[in-house]
Amino acid sequence: MPLRVQRDGPLPIAEQIAEQLMTLRRSGRLRAGQRLPPVRVLAGFLRVNRNTVGKVYAALERSGYLLTTPGRGTYVSAALPRHGDDTLAPLIDRLLDEAAAHGIGEAELHALVVGRAAQRARGDRPRVGFVECNTSDLVYFARQLAARLRVPLVPVLLADLPRAASTLDLVATTMFHVEEVRRLLPRHEVVGLMAMPELSTLEVVAQLPSDAKVALVCATEEGVRSKERSIHAVGIHRPNLMTATLQQQGKLSAVLRRADVVLASPKVLERISGRIPPTAKPIAFASVLNEGAVGLLEGRIRAWRPSPHRRRAETSRRGARRRVGQPA
Repeated sequence: MPLRVQRDGPLPIAEQIAEQLMTLRRSGRLRAGQRLPPVRVLAGFLRVNRNTVGKVYAALERSGYLLTTPGRGTYVSAALPRHGDDTLAPLIDRLLDEAAAHGIGEAELHALVVGRAAQRARGDRPRVGFVECNTSDLVYFARQLAARLRVPLVPVLLADLPRAASTLDLVATTMFHVEEVRRLLPRHEVVGLMAMPELSTLEVVAQLPSDAKVALVCATEEGVRSKERSIHAVGIHRPNLMTATLQQQGKLSAVLRRADVVLASPKVLERISGRIPPTAKPIAFASVLNEGAVGLLEGRIRAWRPSPHRRRAETSRRGARRRVGQPA
């Protein structure tokens, strides 16, 4: 569940969380009947006070977005609350306030909104590429991005990047590859995205017996450190947590033999599936792209403007299509 908080933002943290949860529900990314993380887990993940999350859940339950069942947890309500035609009114008021704070009058703001809408209708959008070094991670993360962005996304393997460079305007990649991609594409803007463990997996880990021997297996040491930090951040302290990477073959074998539970990404689980003892329970420890970094990429897409050369090329291409009877 993609949530983030800005501690120095204009809105109180509780309001930020509530607004994001309502937006996720209205957009369908939170489904009816879906169970939300417990207050403790979500508070730890966001690194905020538990009372803050508790108040958000209570307020959204009063508003009809959530339903809490004692002993079972908090769930998304079956039907969206009805708010009539004023659903966008708070957003519009906020836009007017922000514009006024920057010295933009209502007439100028109206012109900006109309112009932006016309630009979107013309299709003046950047060609965005997402780069990863292997096919499985490329497909996995590209699907996450494509569900969020409102522009076509081009998945590109790192090895194919030089050949694809001329077809891209903006490039995104995970932080593991951002410096390498920037060296390969010095004239492109490259946005680095942080991959973080999925909150639902952390919830499963929190419910494991305290004496369970848990093996955390990652492809790299950085992956191990990242997932360990996430486990500790939600208040999970496991004295029996063992770690290993795919490169540490001897240590990996020893850790797997002792494990009651094996935590690893779907890709890593595939690679070690034949080595996991039948008595150990494998749990897919998937990752999600950091919401703040994806928001930065969205901002760069909104701010992008085609170069004069690109604009002339697109106009020429549409003219050629019309001449041969193709749709523009």
